[in-house]
Amino acid sequence: MAGGRLEVYWSPNSPDKFLTWGSDLSLYQVKNTSGRDDIASAHNFQISSNSRAYQLGSFTDVAFAKCLAWLPVPELEGVIAIGQTNGRILLTSVLGPGETSPFHGKEYASKHNRQCNAVSWGLTEPYILAAGFEKHRSEHGLILWDVAKGVNDSNRPIMEMAFGDTITSVTWFNHSHTMVTGVNSKQLRLYDFRDGTKHTGSTNTRAVFSIVQDPFVNHRFASYSDTSVCIWDVRNFEKPVLSLQQNKTVSKISWCPTHHSFLGVLCKESTSLSLYDIQNANGLAAEEMEPIPLERGLILTENGETISSFAWHLNEENRLLYSTSLLNIKEHIVVDRITLNWSPSSKLVWNCGKKILQYIDETDSVYGRFSDFSVIMRQRAVEGYGLEADFKPDSELMQDVTTRELWCWVDTCRKLAQSGNPLGINFMGIRSALRLDTDGVMKSEMFQVPWNGVESAKISPITVYRSEERNQALRLCGWPYDPENSILGPLLEKLQADGQVSRSAALSVFHMKIRKAIKILTRSGVQKNQVSYQLVALALAGFTDNRETLWQQEICSMQKNALDDPYLRATFAFLTSPSEKYESVLNETGMSVRDRIGFACNFLSDTHLSEFIEYLNRQLTKEGNLDGMLLTGLSTDGLNLLQSHVDKTGDIQTVSLLSLHASNQEVSKDGRMQQWVNSYRSLLDSWRLWTQRAKFDVQFYKGNPSGVEKPPQQVYVSCNYCGKGISVFSGGKSKLPFSRSSPNVKSKLTGCPNCRNPLPRCAVCMMHLGSPLASWGGPTEHISKKPSINVASSVSGVTSKKSHPFASWILWCQTCRHGGHSAHLLEWFAEHSECPVTGCSCRCLNLDTIGHHIPVIANGHD
Repeated sequence: MAGGRLEVYWSPNSPDKFLTWGSDLSLYQVKNTSGRDDIASAHNFQISSNSRAYQLGSFTDVAFAKCLAWLPVPELEGVIAIGQTNGRILLTSVLGPGETSPFHGKEYASKHNRQCNAVSWGLTEPYILAAGFEKHRSEHGLILWDVAKGVNDSNRPIMEMAFGDTITSVTWFNHSHTMVTGVNSKQLRLYDFRDGTKHTGSTNTRAVFSIVQDPFVNHRFASYSDTSVCIWDVRNFEKPVLSLQQNKTVSKISWCPTHHSFLGVLCKESTSLSLYDIQNANGLAAEEMEPIPLERGLILTENGETISSFAWHLNEENRLLYSTSLLNIKEHIVVDRITLNWSPSSKLVWNCGKKILQYIDETDSVYGRFSDFSVIMRQRAVEGYGLEADFKPDSELMQDVTTRELWCWVDTCRKLAQSGNPLGINFMGIRSALRLDTDGVMKSEMFQVPWNGVESAKISPITVYRSEERNQALRLCGWPYDPENSILGPLLEKLQADGQVSRSAALSVFHMKIRKAIKILTRSGVQKNQVSYQLVALALAGFTDNRETLWQQEICSMQKNALDDPYLRATFAFLTSPSEKYESVLNETGMSVRDRIGFACNFLSDTHLSEFIEYLNRQLTKEGNLDGMLLTGLSTDGLNLLQSHVDKTGDIQTVSLLSLHASNQEVSKDGRMQQWVNSYRSLLDSWRLWTQRAKFDVQFYKGNPSGVEKPPQQVYVSCNYCGKGISVFSGGKSKLPFSRSSPNVKSKLTGCPNCRNPLPRCAVCMMHLGSPLASWGGPTEHISKKPSINVASSVSGVTSKKSHPFASWILWCQTCRHGGHSAHLLEWFAEHSECPVTGCSCRCLNLDTIGHHIPVIANGHD
């Protein structure tokens, strides 16, 4: 071919063979190269990382070749029809002459010397060869031969069509004797060679080149002209259903045989292949607008190397073979766009072409890389996170670093509220305790506190500050707030019991009890065989406040830098601090926020304390750190912090559960909090955690927060006669005329309070619904003698019919509408699956997909 262009074709007969057409015709076989180390040569080359092409045969006499077609007969692999510029069509076998290639060397020709533009083998009858020629005034442009005929008749055409016309391209339709041709560069025609020489349809267009039929849609094909690709539907042949405009001249188009409605378009001098998914163009085009296909560009080459040709593999999904301007041949797998579905229950499903769906969930190790916080929220919800009335901040559910300090603050506020402290009642924070949120001025008293357990003559006392506001802040931090430090001892013992040895020692030093800290570290070091604790205790024993001593300049500096524990680093930073600002201690982020604030409330002056609190508040709010709730409390600033936390983590669970404690607060009216609550309730619904959702609603509406109304009743029991509700109380108003019933009196209704007609009877005991629950004589004696609620006890946990709170409630099947007392129906369906009503064949029990009782629970009255 001119210009060194190289065409490639996958075999229509074998999945591992392809043909190249350049200066010669060559047939190759693709083999897996795993474990091979072949040296590249003219007869083999690498086409991908795991496959190599080996030459099986070649044909060099292609000087006049204009077009070719591969015979789609597996038994005759390698037989090619070559259309030439001199009007001849040569049949040859790339594998050479032999018993398997009886057509090798055969020739067909038109009567006059003219160029052959296109050749195509039939699909329904593969030995029918169609050829399109240049125009001649005395000969047909489209000629058909049957190459399977005898020698005497094989060169004689079986049909001639398109007299005096130029045929630029021709292709056969699948499963039919119809073909479509490009005529005179201005028309497309349909021919059925069973109906004679007349065409069966036509349309005027310039897109008459490289006609290719859609392998999945028999009535659709594509063609191109210059920079336009047209999609046609033979059922509406007047105009194309879709036009695809290109920036360059089109050189080849081809449908993917393994992907529905997938068309590849190659332009001249291009380094990429355009792929169009026209699945939205399956029907007829609209009168005013065309469907919009999905387009993607597939870059295949680099360094200016352009694509010469490409071919889809006929069997393997999205496998592509292409050639380049440098005569290189490579293969490529086109990766489909992934359709992804991520369910609320952490199930991730996506497609993988025509293969089975890929699926992972939170139990797969790879899922952990997604950092899906919803998995943690769902597990917490199942385990009752934040719903218990007397929760413990140190429980396993509260051990997450982002929430533990928050719930410790909540627990502290609840304990303060029990003693009547307004800080706890209103869930205030440190800023409120110090009156920083109201621009109040702190007036603290300064005290000199001596060290306990050391020689006070050699060590100067420490300056501390005291005020009622600071005491309130220390209460919120859980620090000792009285001069005698009465709660320090129990606090240190609890920390040691919890394994927080370093924190216990640090708090001892922060309260000037250095001998106590040495004992804690020494004892823990011996018990746990921790040499580091003993070394720290030894270093503390030599404490002195003289800045020029070896202890201050060498030992403490070296020890502090070598310590991994933040509390021990803060301890030495406190003992060696050059100023009363204590920056090294307050900037120790490894310490909890409440300990840093407690330290600041003890040792910082009023000015430095307010500066530190405001700085820390801004920092924690910006980070969305829930530790900052200790500073802001349940206020507008607190909601800003919670919003920042939700924006960064998506943890609407914690902020929604926090609203359970803000039922009587002004912030409960804020739209953000209501939005968090509604989002969390919807999330529980999507997880189908109905029980957890119900518990959350009970806790949420128990406080009856202002601005939030309880949901109205949604299910009613109505009378069969008048259609009105038969509930005794609805919305707090009595439904009984002239009733003076008290809400404490449980009314028993046996008839409709409106029309006085009797209520339906229980299908088991035959008593009117609403009457006192009585035992019934079951179908067998042993049923009536055993406790009738044993069946219900497995569901509700009760052991006696009388103690069962829902024993007399109305229950019915929504299929047959028969029902009765819940206790009687539970007892009945323990032995039967069919409805207790005589003549009813409804198997109510089998309709239930959740439990082993009647399928649909209805409302009733007690």
